[in-house]
Amino acid sequence: MNKRFFSFGCSFTKWCWPTWNDYIGINFDAYINKGSSGADNKNILYNLLQVDKEYKLNENDFVIVMFSSFNRMSYVNDTYYIKNIGDIIDHNIKEHPMGKTYNFETAIYDSCIAIQSFKSILESKNIKYIFLQSTEHDFNVSDYQLGKKKVKGDILDIYQDTLDLFKYPPIETWCYDNYDFEREKVFWIDKNRIDGHPTMKHHLDFVKEFFPQYITDKSNDLYNVHKKIFTNESQDIQGDNYEILNKKYFTENNVIYRPM
Repeated sequence: MNKRFFSFGCSFTKWCWPTWNDYIGINFDAYINKGSSGADNKNILYNLLQVDKEYKLNENDFVIVMFSSFNRMSYVNDTYYIKNIGDIIDHNIKEHPMGKTYNFETAIYDSCIAIQSFKSILESKNIKYIFLQSTEHDFNVSDYQLGKKKVKGDILDIYQDTLDLFKYPPIETWCYDNYDFEREKVFWIDKNRIDGHPTMKHHLDFVKEFFPQYITDKSNDLYNVHKKIFTNESQDIQGDNYEILNKKYFTENNVIYRPM
């Protein structure tokens, strides 16, 4: 049976340039990326359920999830579509009826249940998996970052058990620790703003450090071909170029490629 690789996450797993999972996925027979921009961890779990329904996950598959921060929220709108609306401190959430009462304590609860459920599903199918984090679990929640508030009560045990599942540093934290990250971020000319995501080089280096077994000639070549066509003139153009080139590269290397 062909070896399949499935990746899940937020925009740190699916952006407009190659991310960590692309460099890993090129080494498999089939690569399915279900990263979703703005996704909270509940939405990431939902994507697993959809993938399992379509692809019938089994013990021959390999899954890596880069979970989002614990302080995000998604909801279903009145047309029954899932909307990822970002971090709970953002104005766009507070303007939504659900967001007015959604707090970090509830976000922890939702994230821990989603992550533990993800683990249970994979282990029930004997699927090899790795759990990663895009950002710190308390990203943008200053009281928790500064240690002023402590998790306690009903969710303390599941909170600690969930944190224990992560054996690698969040990629954003790792970028700040190892690079002049603020200076190296991409600036989009068309939008006149700095992009907060790790660059394609940061993603490649992250894989080199923690998963060197997946750094092959194909991984390095994937980076080089994308580097040649990269443009910061327009985020939309760069995103289109990435999709076209990635599909071409994976097809030429006989990898079944199914992006989001």
